[in-house]
Amino acid sequence: MLTLKSSSACVVRPRAAVRGTPVRPVRSVAVRSTPQEIDAKLAKAIKDAENCNDKDKGCAPLWDEVEELSAAKSHLKDAVKADPAQSDPLEAFCKDAPDADECRVYED
Repeated sequence: MLTLKSSSACVVRPRAAVRGTPVRPVRSVAVRSTPQEIDAKLAKAIKDAENCNDKDKGCAPLWDEVEELSAAKSHLKDAVKADPAQSDPLEAFCKDAPDADECRVYED
């Protein structure tokens, strides 16, 4: 029987039991990365995948990692474009200097 338990940190799902071995939960934690970290991980993953000599099954997981990191980079760019507070230079300026003349807000 497969059960899912949730906690505030992550979701725990037990692995299949092997004869006589107790079932232990496997934990996974999602971590946010900065664009620089994603770029560095992507460059390393591409280098590792290109240097792979085993064309049968050994290279597929490496190229899967490249694909996942590329998608993460694309999603991060889309999120930045969708958020005007991150993409508008005036918003960034006013966040750092709210008392500047350019950041004044007049109400009627």
